[in-house]
Amino acid sequence: MNGDLGERVREVTADLLLGLSLELVDVQVARERGRMVLRIAVDKGGGVTLDDCAEASELIGHVLEREDVLPGPYVLEVMSPGLDRPLKRPEDFGRSLGKRVLVKLRQPFEGRTAYSGILRSAGEDSIALDMGDELIEFRYESLATARLDPELPW
Repeated sequence: MNGDLGERVREVTADLLLGLSLELVDVQVARERGRMVLRIAVDKGGGVTLDDCAEASELIGHVLEREDVLPGPYVLEVMSPGLDRPLKRPEDFGRSLGKRVLVKLRQPFEGRTAYSGILRSAGEDSIALDMGDELIEFRYESLATARLDPELPW
């Protein structure tokens, strides 16, 4: 249900976010302490501000109510995806070429389930990570999760 619900949220908010010059990065639906929590991560060139999140939250709330997307009461959180933003769709990977990425695999490959390297390519079916001494290709369906893995200066 959560996947379908997330997709429905994407559908009904797409035009609104486009109008606000925001990109929908991620939708998460969770049940916490007996209540439904809807977390929506948005981004834009140069990063999102608190005002961007507040404006998007108010408008998204109206759209979700009008379209009757969520059953019952819920808590809506609109936020920045952060420095370690998740990568879920091929286009997310395409925008992240040349950046450090951490992938976690569904099944071990060469005895490991986590790899961090520079994203060198992102096609329709797979990505390639530069591990320094070798280039490793992973098919999207083999990835459990993927996110940016920035090297911070401190």
